[in-house]
Amino acid sequence: MNAATLTLTHGSPLSAATLTRGSPLSTERRPGTALPATSGGTSWLLPSEPSSVPMARRLAVAQLSAWTLHDFADDAELLVSEVVTNAVRHACGPIRLTLSLCSVDRAFRCEVADEDPARPRVRRACGDDEGGRGLHLLDLLSRCWGSTCTAAGKVVWFELHPPAVALEAALEEARMPP
Repeated sequence: MNAATLTLTHGSPLSAATLTRGSPLSTERRPGTALPATSGGTSWLLPSEPSSVPMARRLAVAQLSAWTLHDFADDAELLVSEVVTNAVRHACGPIRLTLSLCSVDRAFRCEVADEDPARPRVRRACGDDEGGRGLHLLDLLSRCWGSTCTAAGKVVWFELHPPAVALEAALEEARMPP
């Protein structure tokens, strides 16, 4: 990938692309509540193609490693894969993957923004179906998840709770200048 395709924001463990500062794309966490304070947010712009799914998994695992949040890397990797796969399958245009730490409610947050305004729908999958289980996995593994409509499409997000000690260390490291 080149710098025109992959854009990183402050806090990224990778340095192969242009660095820019930005904020999370979602303006709502849950209906009626304000966006929590986030720290150490990192964002990548990925093309809407199948190769973005393994790239998103690698980026998420690398970022969690940089934040020393290894305890739930497997769950995060699986859920990032599911949400990015849905964006690749159902939307056109670039996909923005944003990872951040929410200091207020002590959570790791993943957001995937795409240009399709249609919200995700839970489907009933039969035993032989190849798809239809991603949102069920979000229900099972995440603390909470949802979607937010934006002017350009939507953001699908989920949160995971790391152990408190690991999160405190990651938040402290994110506050340090690079």
